[in-house]
Amino acid sequence: MASTETARRRPLDGVRVIDLTKIVAGPNATRMLATMGAEVIRVEWRDDRALDLLRGVRPLAPGGEADSLNRSGLFNNINAGKYGITLNMNLPQGRDLFKRLVADASVLCENYSPRQMERWELGYEVLRKINPGLIYLQISGMGKSGVYDAYLSVGPTAQALSGLTHMSGFPEPMPPAGWGYSYLDHSTGYYGAILVLAALLRRRRTGLGCYIDLSQTETGIMVSGTATLEAQLTGQPTSRHGNRMQAADWAPHGAYPCRGADEWIAIAIQNDVQWTALAAAIGAPAWTGDARFSSAAGRKANEDELDRLMADAIRNTERYDLMNRLQQRGVPAAAVQKADDRCERDPQLRARGYFVPLPHSEIGIWNVEGFPAKFGKIPVDVGGLPHRGAPMMGEDNDAVYRNLLGLSSEEIATLREEWVI
Repeated sequence: MASTETARRRPLDGVRVIDLTKIVAGPNATRMLATMGAEVIRVEWRDDRALDLLRGVRPLAPGGEADSLNRSGLFNNINAGKYGITLNMNLPQGRDLFKRLVADASVLCENYSPRQMERWELGYEVLRKINPGLIYLQISGMGKSGVYDAYLSVGPTAQALSGLTHMSGFPEPMPPAGWGYSYLDHSTGYYGAILVLAALLRRRRTGLGCYIDLSQTETGIMVSGTATLEAQLTGQPTSRHGNRMQAADWAPHGAYPCRGADEWIAIAIQNDVQWTALAAAIGAPAWTGDARFSSAAGRKANEDELDRLMADAIRNTERYDLMNRLQQRGVPAAAVQKADDRCERDPQLRARGYFVPLPHSEIGIWNVEGFPAKFGKIPVDVGGLPHRGAPMMGEDNDAVYRNLLGLSSEEIATLREEWVI
């Protein structure tokens, strides 16, 4: 369907993905597939109960109508490079059109509530009869089997069940901090894309499709490090350590305040040589010669006092200046970056072209995040096959229904009048 294909083939050229996902976990998976060349067709509906809430999440691009569904920065970022259609799946005509879309698709991704597709009589067992080679990825909070198979969930809920929420924060008696953003939504999306790639490779060899049941909670356990192993071996829960290193005598090791409002630097001293270099870089205040801090073990044993002294010593220092001076001396250190640092001042991201300007039909040119890897000479384009930002609501109805399903202009107009599309 795309008219902008290059002469060089991209990794997923020829793969068509029907995208029934919302929020972040599912859309992030299909965004990865679109970036690698898949033709992703995002299916949405305008009803308040069905609308992807990300379309209204701030910040919004300036200008336009106040109630526009097309100006969310987050929605545009995570849905770049996709086609967009509207389809009322609550109507029999809508479900019939959906089956026709699935018939010629390679992949279907959805993260509805666990039994919604079955209520529409569109579960995997039905769709595989229409398309035996279909790869069906379903993302849910707890998975589609087991005692929690019908539970509803969002990313932070799954994070809590996986143990990630308990692991994040300062030591007791401070409460768990959790994650400031839905980290598990993003990581589940990456896992989803990997699983689809594995299924596509298998289908290339065997011609067979498959059903993939992806649990956000179990993804969280996978990225929880050694916590589960520790509980199995010792019978004890993992303790929270904040920014400190619990497995070695590394100190100072944490984030320390610098000059300005909410400005910080992360420093990770690993040995005595780095400690000596740090002391010299901050002017060798008298306390750095204290016998308590002369060895790694001593610094670790007196970490509370060491952190207090460090914070006082650099509180009026500019974070990037200190970062550069420490790095020049071989000390692991980095300014703690905020959003404007990454977008406007990070020379590494700028050199790698991480932020990609893409056209958007309502917003105009808008930067979105690029792909975190370089493929050498293989073309990988965050703009996807349409080479643009996220689709406006129903932007590609005419193109998809006419070019893929062969509907006439009159049929498309009737479907609009009947509130099917």
